[in-house]
Amino acid sequence: MVYKLYSIDSTALLQKPETGMGYQIVEATTYSSSQVKRYVIYNSELAVDLDSEFKSFKGRIIKEGFSSIVIRSDKINFVTNSLRVLNKTDVPEIKALGFSETKKANTKRHSGGKGAKDGPKENANGTEVFVRLSAYEDDKRIDFVNKKLKPGSYTTTEQDYKDCVSTSDDPVDRYALPNDETIKWTFYVKPKTNDALQRGIVQPAFDHEGGGIEVYFENGTSNDTYYQKKPYGQ
Repeated sequence: MVYKLYSIDSTALLQKPETGMGYQIVEATTYSSSQVKRYVIYNSELAVDLDSEFKSFKGRIIKEGFSSIVIRSDKINFVTNSLRVLNKTDVPEIKALGFSETKKANTKRHSGGKGAKDGPKENANGTEVFVRLSAYEDDKRIDFVNKKLKPGSYTTTEQDYKDCVSTSDDPVDRYALPNDETIKWTFYVKPKTNDALQRGIVQPAFDHEGGGIEVYFENGTSNDTYYQKKPYGQ
């Protein structure tokens, strides 16, 4: 099923790290059931059962539109303190596909390696720009008031984003995104030298090959580091 989150749960999830750019995989119980179940959360607003019907539910969101689904979906009453965000390595069933060397050559993708959370920590150099791709104009991981990236959020590098666009690559496949919705927006962040980050390669997941560069900001970025939103590809 597809559910809308209560604001208290949405707020709680925004205090927790992402599983990947734009989504969280969580385990939780509800007030109506003590059974622990898994869900994919989109933009801290919509929960989709991560079960055998996941692909069908995902298709419904694409067909009917995210905003429309949010309005019409029933709310799910999570036990807020039961919400636990999982890493991709905790959910082996989402991994699929080998990596196509032809696709790697044609789209400047990368193979092997590890995800960003397993990468060494480094400080930003103060000049490098990072880009967050999203299907949603109101991406909840951007703090538009303080102009920064919230803690536990992912981006890619500006160069990898440019490679994606210039080779006409599919960003959903490149960054192994679960929702399959069209990427419409890009958010630009230039971290300061005291902002820490970790780099890695997007691993295969959700029937997508990955191979893009991902960058994880465990503590987010400083105020006044987010500076621009643009339509994808512009």
